[in-house]
Amino acid sequence: MIQASVEVSKVYREEGGELLEALLACADSRCGATYPVLNGVPIVLKDMDSWWRQSKPSLSSVRSAAPGIRDFFDGLEARGAAGIVARSLLGTYVDFHYGKFVDAPRPPAPFSDAVNDSYWEKIVGMARPESGMRYGRSLDLGCSVGRFVFELARFSGLVVGIDLDFEKVSVAARLRRRRELVFERRELGKAFRCVEGAFDPPQNVLFLVGDALDPPFPAGSFDLVGALNLLDNVGVPLMLLGQMDALLRDGGIMLLGNPYEWRTEIADPAEWLETETVDAPSFLRRILEGKELARTGLRFTVEQEHAEVPWMLRGHARRWTLFLSHMIKARKERQGCPRRDE
Repeated sequence: MIQASVEVSKVYREEGGELLEALLACADSRCGATYPVLNGVPIVLKDMDSWWRQSKPSLSSVRSAAPGIRDFFDGLEARGAAGIVARSLLGTYVDFHYGKFVDAPRPPAPFSDAVNDSYWEKIVGMARPESGMRYGRSLDLGCSVGRFVFELARFSGLVVGIDLDFEKVSVAARLRRRRELVFERRELGKAFRCVEGAFDPPQNVLFLVGDALDPPFPAGSFDLVGALNLLDNVGVPLMLLGQMDALLRDGGIMLLGNPYEWRTEIADPAEWLETETVDAPSFLRRILEGKELARTGLRFTVEQEHAEVPWMLRGHARRWTLFLSHMIKARKERQGCPRRDE
């Protein structure tokens, strides 16, 4: 992908001075690419055709301008098996990200009723820069519905969040625009309940549909790059680490949080960052420090680490899933500086 600035080519719909539906085009004529803006979210992908084939069943409301037709297709999508799964999953992640703002159901005993609040306090505390300092630009890869993006924005000049899931990114973009949460929470089976809540997010954020393994940014663009629950959700985890390293300036911060829920349908076991004798947290730490798979060229200093940070996802009233996340904060070593052990 030619990395070039983009400019607005056509505007189809605006709201409060913001583009909701438009086309963007590369300013550099060598690029020749065009990118759509849907529901206020720029979609910046190299392989737009593949994304469209995969995503168009859930985009009927974007394709159809007539409200009656839109409602018809929305109803078909929502009542079908795939629609129930999609609605349930979206509500699950909104509750996980913003539960404290919408009075989310608390997990049953013996689990703490504030387990997810503690998760967010821990990762935000790790991200927070030294007193009086601010990041220039930060990036959240696999941002989902955007909570970490908004948290980073409180001590960054600009934060970009990207994710392949259009529906999740749309929730985040709409939340920034309208300052209100409106979503469906699954109770049981086919029963959903509409939930509303207020949230006043920072405005110095940008949400994109994009690929974390092929991000549309030049090298060294960010002071902090984070990826929560993403390393075990990509086909080549080592490639994700390489992209994060490339996007960071020297001295920049990498933040990772993962339960290492490796799945064969996502990545071949040969790609998992662990061995039969070395667990994932230890293996990842050794990779970042250049002690394992040194050919990657990764050279980081680990500054903070938490082995088992609990968090929970609520599927419905009778299903909760507990995860233990390994959180690690590492600083990219400056090029040309020798390591202490060399």
